[in-house]
Amino acid sequence: MIAVLAVTLGAAIGAPMRYLVDRWVTVRTLGPSGSVAFPWGLLTVNVIGSAVAGPVLAVTSGDMRLFLLVGICGAFTTFSGFGWETNRLWSAHRVVFWIAIVVMPVACTVAFLITYTMATLIG
Repeated sequence: MIAVLAVTLGAAIGAPMRYLVDRWVTVRTLGPSGSVAFPWGLLTVNVIGSAVAGPVLAVTSGDMRLFLLVGICGAFTTFSGFGWETNRLWSAHRVVFWIAIVVMPVACTVAFLITYTMATLIG
């Protein structure tokens, strides 16, 4: 039961943080027409979440890992948002779709690997 509570509380922190950061970045990257072709807010939250997940995975365990990694990082990053944005881009901006489908997973993986490696070398 503690594990479920840890994940629930973490998600209650991570999800609103995701929304606020995504909106903050998106508003600042709107084009002249008031729209954004590339989902910069989504990329930002997913790269930040992946970068935070690296050291969290490297240095925590048990309920603290569940709270931070599964709860906060899991709710902060968003695969559903990635699905939503790629669907939007497929119908509106095919070139941007292909850029996003390559850049986002690579950027998240690189962010995670760098911070995980640094944390394991330091700690």
